[in-house]
Amino acid sequence: MAKKLKRYYQAWELRQQGKKLREIAHLMGYKSGESPGAMIRFINFKIASNYLKSNELKKLVLKYSKEKIT
Repeated sequence: MAKKLKRYYQAWELRQQGKKLREIAHLMGYKSGESPGAMIRFINFKIASNYLKSNELKKLVLKYSKEKIT
């Protein structure tokens, strides 16, 4: 998996664990919560879209949700 996507998935996973954007930014080395916020919105868009999803994303979503992912 690409290094960039790992960071996106990491931000999304931390958000699912209930962390605030400021906490996520601090953990990931950003100064503000804007970058993690954009990453999380992108992953939420990917989850909501009807396009094919990567296996890593499917595993993450199943970990935090009981819904079926197509």
